Amino acid sequence: MRDDDTLWTRRGQLPADLARLESDLTQLPLPEEPDWNEIRRPRPRHLAWVWAAAAALAMVAVAGQWLWRDGWRVETLAGSPDLRGPALGSRLALGGALATDRGSRARLIVRGLGRVDLEPGSVLRRVPGGRGERRLALDHGTLHASIVAPPRQFVVETRSGVATDLGCAYTLAVDRGGDGRLAVTSGRVAFGGQGRESFVPAGAWCPLTPEGVGPPRRDYASDAFLAALAAYDQPGCAATVLDTVLAAAEASDAITLWHLLPRVAGAERERVARRIAGLIEVPANVAFERVLALEPEALDEWWAAIGMGPAHEWRAGRRKKVLEL
Repeated sequence: MRDDDTLWTRRGQLPADLARLESDLTQLPLPEEPDWNEIRRPRPRHLAWVWAAAAALAMVAVAGQWLWRDGWRVETLAGSPDLRGPALGSRLALGGALATDRGSRARLIVRGLGRVDLEPGSVLRRVPGGRGERRLALDHGTLHASIVAPPRQFVVETRSGVATDLGCAYTLAVDRGGDGRLAVTSGRVAFGGQGRESFVPAGAWCPLTPEGVGPPRRDYASDAFLAALAAYDQPGCAATVLDTVLAAAEASDAITLWHLLPRVAGAERERVARRIAGLIEVPANVAFERVLALEPEALDEWWAAIGMGPAHEWRAGRRKKVLEL
């Protein structure tokens, strides 16, 4: 740059073309001076969408944490069990279902209580329970429950009724029509539904139907007694079948006969009661007529005489009068 360059020093005369350009530019209007005190920082576009996305992510995170903490762990024993509804990873949440096909088996860890093994071709749902209660619903199929917990904290619903765990291990099977079987291998289970109730100790089982639960029977009962009882379970069986049941009964079958009392009436009930009295020593202070009237206290006394402990310890809920069917 030279010191005498007119473009930089503005000394001297500009060339004619630059002089004309300068003259033209000076004629252009200048923009107004902004009010710098009123200038605000521009807001980002789509800010509402950003906040909505952040809120959604937060909800997903909270839901995921709840599913993880509340969910019961599912372990695959065979095949590919299917988790349906609310679930996260291998955890089943409230409202979810666990299903197995013909080639699958699964294990559900009941938090703090034990485990439930689900056999092929089964559907098991986790449903709301009462206070301090873990509850499942077996739509159809077979499960094996192994529970170590205080009584009445684990419950399984079926079409036939409700199995209330009293600290035990048992197998529960039910088909799509509501027919099935409950077999207890340790501890005891109370099963109630359709106005009927059965107390099933270890080493006993009972049939299930859409009409409710049948009387329990010992695994080691005589073949004659089990065959007679199976015939009696059939709807519309001959009246003489009851006589066959009573004749084949032994002292250890008193538990079955006790459950028959509210299931029969009139002369049949009297025959059942007299057979029980002939097999075991019943309380002398309990009038026979009270038993025939199905008075709860009288029935409880006879239950205790069988050696099964206080009846109130078996009942799933509040004491209720046994219904006469």
